[in-house]
Amino acid sequence: MWLATLAGTVVYLDTSVIGQTLLGQPIIACVLYGLLIDRPEVGLFFGVIFELLWLANLQIGAAKFSEGSLGALIATATAASVAPSEVTGEPSWFVLLLSTAVGLIFAHLGRELAPLVRRSMNRIAESYVNAAARNDHAAARGWTMAALGIHGAAGFGFTLLGVACGHLVMRLYFGEFYALGPSTSAVEATDIICSGMWPALLGAGAAAAMLQLVTRRNWIWVIVLGLAGGVLIR
Repeated sequence: MWLATLAGTVVYLDTSVIGQTLLGQPIIACVLYGLLIDRPEVGLFFGVIFELLWLANLQIGAAKFSEGSLGALIATATAASVAPSEVTGEPSWFVLLLSTAVGLIFAHLGRELAPLVRRSMNRIAESYVNAAARNDHAAARGWTMAALGIHGAAGFGFTLLGVACGHLVMRLYFGEFYALGPSTSAVEATDIICSGMWPALLGAGAAAAMLQLVTRRNWIWVIVLGLAGGVLIR
């Protein structure tokens, strides 16, 4: 849980105040987190699916935007908290479904996170300007660090809440509150039927994302890289 929370803090800082690199994109953040916890297939699945959903999600001005990257990371951490199916050796279809739902909910709840942070930044910005006008460099550096701290705390707290809720959802179905969830026989029976669902969704999401990159000049390279990636994943 704490590793996922730390990863969410880094992702939020990258998407909001520091870096502005591809690290904050679901396809990068989820895959790296999946590699860290030795569940790369889970990270790749949610990275592709959430990247496709928020491919055109632009963070412009003061407009509200969904925190798709944090939602993807929360979904990945939630799914990775459950061991692979003993029947198929793959992520359980039910785990993927619940984790996706948790990730989507928190991604949309994240629309209210940026306005809260911006209101705090307005007060800090005024204090920073006053300190700079007085040539008080120490105070100006202090307000800069305060701004970074607020962004870090926002990412940390939001990710921690999302991951904790995700783990609670999984416990409701597969943990100490097991009576509220599906029976073991039902999960195992449907795992066999739906075992091809998650790679199929992964492939469809990857294909749709690739279409955004295709032009008349580079279509052949997209196909080659896609085939090479598929062979590597296999």
